[in-house]
Amino acid sequence: MPRARPLQSDAVAAAARRSGPEGQSTEEKHSAKARTILLAAARIFNERGYHETSMSDVAKALGVSKPYLYYYLKNKEDMLFECSRIATEELHTMLDEVRRAQVSGWDRLVLLFRGYARVMTTEFGICLIRNTAPGSLSERGRERLWVGRRRLNREVEQIIAQGIADHSIRPCDPIALSFALFGAFNWMTFWFRPDGPMNAEQLSQHFLDIFARGAMPAGSPS
Repeated sequence: MPRARPLQSDAVAAAARRSGPEGQSTEEKHSAKARTILLAAARIFNERGYHETSMSDVAKALGVSKPYLYYYLKNKEDMLFECSRIATEELHTMLDEVRRAQVSGWDRLVLLFRGYARVMTTEFGICLIRNTAPGSLSERGRERLWVGRRRLNREVEQIIAQGIADHSIRPCDPIALSFALFGAFNWMTFWFRPDGPMNAEQLSQHFLDIFARGAMPAGSPS
């Protein structure tokens, strides 16, 4: 019979998980390598499209073998889900900061969509919008992501309602305004270029100014 492995104490187990002079744990190294793979995958998904990208394409871009990728991620769908999950988590981290701000409804909406633009113009943010259409992920995976998206939608509607109540936003349908804002900002993922004439912060401010003031000059008949 094979000999049973001796049980490690907590201290020994913790030490076994650490390597390198900086004391970085094995889990941390694994996570960092997986994120490097995911960033490369997101970039290729965004350039070629999810369905046109293979695991071999990602491996070639990184200069590694396909078995190396499978050590960190289950398959291509797992890559897409994890890329999208990172973007979703970054959005909710941003949302936590917005909640803590002591500002009017409109100013809170501005803070939120400035942060939204920053996330949506990263490779992971672009991947979330452009590559998670029906058919890309399993129903279970897509539902897990859309739980977070629906939370964000409801939060924006509540902020708009707050703005209407404190008179920083004129009376309107919160759902319609929420859809209009997300429609404008999500479309950035298809045409935004980091080397373009405006960065994400400037574009978000420009968009928000249009939403705040409209396109017609002040005093023009409606």
